[in-house]
Amino acid sequence: MVEKVGVDQSVDFDLSEVLPSDYARLAEILIEAIPSDRKQMWSGKVMIYLASQTGLAATQGKEPPRVPTKAIHMDLGGNPKVGPSAWLSPIWQEIEDRRYPEIEARVIDLCRKARLRVYPVLEKDNGNPAFYGLGAKALPPMEGVVTEEDEVLPLNAIRYKRDLSLELSWLGKLFFNQGLKWTPFKRYSYLSWQLLFLISVVVFEFLLCLILLYRKDPVTGQDLLTLAMAIGLPWGAHRHFSRIFRLFDDRIIIAPDWMLAWKEFGATVEINRSKDTDAPSTIHVHRYSANCPICGWMVKLDRGEPDFPRRIVGRCEEHPREHVFSFDRSSKRGGLLRSGVSLSATNGQ
Repeated sequence: MVEKVGVDQSVDFDLSEVLPSDYARLAEILIEAIPSDRKQMWSGKVMIYLASQTGLAATQGKEPPRVPTKAIHMDLGGNPKVGPSAWLSPIWQEIEDRRYPEIEARVIDLCRKARLRVYPVLEKDNGNPAFYGLGAKALPPMEGVVTEEDEVLPLNAIRYKRDLSLELSWLGKLFFNQGLKWTPFKRYSYLSWQLLFLISVVVFEFLLCLILLYRKDPVTGQDLLTLAMAIGLPWGAHRHFSRIFRLFDDRIIIAPDWMLAWKEFGATVEINRSKDTDAPSTIHVHRYSANCPICGWMVKLDRGEPDFPRRIVGRCEEHPREHVFSFDRSSKRGGLLRSGVSLSATNGQ
C-alpha cells in the first residue's frame, strides 16, 4: 500500500463527483495562481508540470495521472548528477512548506469565482517509486460575510496581498521577526542610542576639522582621505536620520537592505498604531505584491522617486517605469498612476 501525503492531507471531497472538465479548470487555476517570478523556480516548474499533465489528461477524458519521480526528473531536465528522488525531495518539501501555502488563498478565491466546488491540491503517494499528482479538495465553507476578496475592484485598481515568504536577515529576525513592540523603554533606549550616535558624529567631525585647519604640511593622500571623511560622515548621518524621521512621519518606508535576507527586496517597515491608547504600537517588516493587470507580471513596492517623491508605489517587475500603481497601506489597494497603454483596452482583449 502507499500512503497519500499532500499539501492538504485531508482530501474529504468525493473525487468521483469531479469531472474531467473540472480537473482541466483546476489545472488552469493552479498555473494562474503561481506568481511569474515563482514560475522560474524548480518548485514552480514542478507545480506547473503536474498541473499541465492533469490538464492534458482531462482533455482526453482521463483521470488525473500519477507521475513517477523519474518521469518528473527526466521531463524537467533535473540535475543529471543527482538521483531523481534526491533531486525532487527538497523541491517537494519546499512546495509543501512554503510555495503552495503562499498561493493557497488565491487558488481558493479563483475557484470560488469559477463557481467550482473544489480547489486543486498537490499530492504525493509514498512508495518505491513515489508518485505525484494533482488532486481536489472541497472548498472551505463561506462565513456569510462579504470580504475584500469578494468585492469587485474598479478598472484601474489592484489589490495588494501580503507575501508570507519574506525572509529577514539574522539581524532583522532579532528585532522584527514577530514585530517590534514600541514600548516606552524601547523608545527611550532607541532615542538614547541615536543621540549618542549624533554626538559622536559631531565630535568626530569637529576633530577632523581641527586636523585639517591646523595642518601646515603639503597636502598628502592622508589629508584627502580625511577630507573625504569630513564630507561623507555628515552626509551619511543626514541620510540615516532622514530615513528615521520619514518613518515616523509617514508611518511606512521601504525596508533597508540590512533587515532582509540576501536577494530579498520590495519589503516595507511600517508602524501599526494600536487603537488602545494604553497599548504600544508595533513596527513590522512586511512585503506586499499584486498582479499587474496590464502584463501579468508581479507588482512590488518601491520608492516613488524621482517621479513620485515621498511616496511608495507599486512597480511592475517587467515594466517598472511604465506600469506604476499607487499603494494605500490601509486598504491594501492601488490605482494606476502611469501606463503606456489603455487599461480598458487591455482588459477588453
